[in-house]
Order: sequence, then structure tokens, then C-alpha cells
Amino acid sequence: MLSKSILSHIIKHLMMKDSQRRTTSNAEGGFSLMEIMVVLAIIAVLSSISMPALRGFAAMRRLKTSAQAIVDTLSFARDMAITERNTHLVVFDIDGNRYWLASSETFDIQNPVASAGRTIESAQANGQQVMVARTDGVMGIPRPLNTGVSIASLVTTQNGVNQQIVTGVDYVYFTPTATSVETVVYLRNANDDIIAINVEAATGRSSLQELAPQQIQALGLGN
Repeated sequence: MLSKSILSHIIKHLMMKDSQRRTTSNAEGGFSLMEIMVVLAIIAVLSSISMPALRGFAAMRRLKTSAQAIVDTLSFARDMAITERNTHLVVFDIDGNRYWLASSETFDIQNPVASAGRTIESAQANGQQVMVARTDGVMGIPRPLNTGVSIASLVTTQNGVNQQIVTGVDYVYFTPTATSVETVVYLRNANDDIIAINVEAATGRSSLQELAPQQIQALGLGN
């Protein structure tokens, strides 16, 4: 808003000067070359100042959008675990910066990545008898994060012991009673901003937290 105000003031001032010239003399109207160059120089300076801020805004926007999409998937997995009465999971491919929905019928704990692309129908084809569910259209379909957004780490807490995963594949599960394991998924963008996605163990509910620079350094997540 400030740059537009400055430009508007300068242009209005130049137009007033031009109007005065028209009324007080017969000189040729219009702006002088010097005046036009001054305005263009000011526009260039203001653009160079605002562009980094705009890029930072866009990077944060992509980070928040990715984080919200993960929260939505976690919430959906929790709801499906309750309504379908079987365990549902959200699997995270940390190196590939992608995630997908799985269930007890499609998930192999010995080979978690194999659940990517594995739908209810493919489980049925392998001889498992499963019910058709509302998850059929999204089960096993990997969802990539937005450009410039990556999974920094997953941290789970069980019996007071933290386990941090920074590579490979990990997952968050939800039981039919909506319980889970206390988990934090950390997402990072190109500017090293970080958002934490918290999953409560007792309720399985998910929430977002944008971390301050001091918190990022304290957690050892800064580059």
C-alpha cells in the first residue's frame, strides 16, 4: 500500500506541474524525459524492495497449504478408522516428500512403501476379503508436497522416549477408538520456515503450529 501511495503522489505532482505549464505558457505539454526517468527509477527501486517479500509470502503460503492438506488427510484417516472399525494410517515418504492413506488391509508393516498405489481393489485381488469403503477413491494414492516444501522429520513419543525419523518411510496410525501415537511432523520450505503438525495420542486429533526462529534452532532443525 505504501509504494502505491508514493507513486500516486509523485504522478499527481507531475500532472499538476504539467497543468500549470499548459495554463501559464504556450510551451509544448507532457512530461519531460527527466521526469519520466525519475518515475521509472522509483518504480524499479520499489519493485526490487517488494519482490523478496512477495517471494517469501508465496513460499510461506505453499508451506501452509501443504501442512493443512496433511492435517486434512490425518483427520480423514482418524474418522475412517472410527467409522470403518479398522486401523487407518497416513504413510510419509520422507525422501520423496509425499504421503498417502493406507489401512490395515493395504498396509504391510515390513514394507510400508508398498502401500503406495495399493487400493482396496488390489487387496481384494490378492485374496483379502474387505468391504467397499469411502476411502476407495483416495486409498494408496501418493500426494506430493507443494514446490519447495519438504518433510524435515517425524518425531514420535512413546513411554517418554522420542524417536526422530529423517529419512525413509514412516507413518501415523489411528485405531478404531481414535487413539494414535504422539507424533510431530515437521515441514520446511525453501526459506527454512517450519510448521509442526501435532498428533495427540489420546484423541488422534491434529493441529498446526508455525515455529518461531528460536524454536527451530532449539529443535536443531535450522540449516
